Amino acid sequence: MSFFIIVFIVHTIINAYIFYRGWRAFPKSPYVKVLYSAIFVIFYGSFAVMMLGRNHFPLELQKIFYSLGTTWLAIMLYITLYFVITDLILLANKYIKFIPKTITSKTYRRIQVFSGYALVFAVLLIGNQKYNNPTIVQQDIVINKSGHNLKQLKAVAVSDIHLGINIDKGKLKKYVDIINEQNPDIILIAGDLIDNNLRPLWEEKMYEELNNLKAPLGTYMCLGNHEYLSGLNESLEFIKHTNITLLKDSAAHINNSFWIIGRDDKHNPERLQLNQITDSIKATNDYNNQPIILLDHQPYNLEQAEQSNIDLQFSGHTHHGQLWPLNLIVNKIYEVGHGYKQKGNTNIYVSSGLALWGPEFRVGTQSEVVVFNIRLN
Repeated sequence: MSFFIIVFIVHTIINAYIFYRGWRAFPKSPYVKVLYSAIFVIFYGSFAVMMLGRNHFPLELQKIFYSLGTTWLAIMLYITLYFVITDLILLANKYIKFIPKTITSKTYRRIQVFSGYALVFAVLLIGNQKYNNPTIVQQDIVINKSGHNLKQLKAVAVSDIHLGINIDKGKLKKYVDIINEQNPDIILIAGDLIDNNLRPLWEEKMYEELNNLKAPLGTYMCLGNHEYLSGLNESLEFIKHTNITLLKDSAAHINNSFWIIGRDDKHNPERLQLNQITDSIKATNDYNNQPIILLDHQPYNLEQAEQSNIDLQFSGHTHHGQLWPLNLIVNKIYEVGHGYKQKGNTNIYVSSGLALWGPEFRVGTQSEVVVFNIRLN
């Protein structure tokens, strides 16, 4: 609870700063001030209202509040950066005069506010286009293990779809179509299929659209932290209504040719160690040193995959920060914040996600579907 109180206080302080900058820039007309204040309060409070009313409000009303509230989060990030930079410029001008004297402090503030919002609007417009047009990443992988009679495998992999208020059935249909267009042999989902509320998934019968995923070897997924945040039992019940095979600290032997391991999410402190799972499949008569693909939502402790002789690990979770400059922070937190890396004989790919949480923008990052073109020797 203390964490949320701190977040609320910081959020309010930032909003007060933004509000004050706008208040000083607008004309003194009381009508303009009242209108500005009302619009600001709506954006400021929308996300909290949506979260508090998510079990009560009609879905269409929730979508409005969610869109306003999360869009404001992105605006907050960039308008705050812009205001801080331009405030520092004005402060520097007190000591090194470089702003023309014809530009008064009041004029500067108006230029600051209106140019700031115009610039942020342009950036987010481009970011929305990036979000709505996922990149198809082609990743060639060579695994020096026998796949029985299987020599090549096309695995289409996605993560972080976040089905819910924002990613509704209409958007899900678009994603299913994109995945199916790649003609996959197998489909892999590295967690966070669900966002944080099962209600829209049931009301819109999103399982119907998920059941349109087509791959001859099936669709497999592991859990992410958001399946826990949504309520684990409710998430598992929803997944049971789909044709997706959930692997929870378990493995599946596919076509007598290769193995897929799905780890429980790191959110569960009692999940099995990776070597416990690999040891269990090596003890079977079907192992034969065949390729092993690992689905693990959060890309921590990547050395464990190398030590366990994993051939390909696919993860998500990071969103690659979603919005610049958050991707720079993500790259510091994780060994691989996004993209491909090889550790020994282990191929690792961390996806930035097909969809996202919150603001519908990608700035300095990409929405993506990863196509693994795997050759087995």
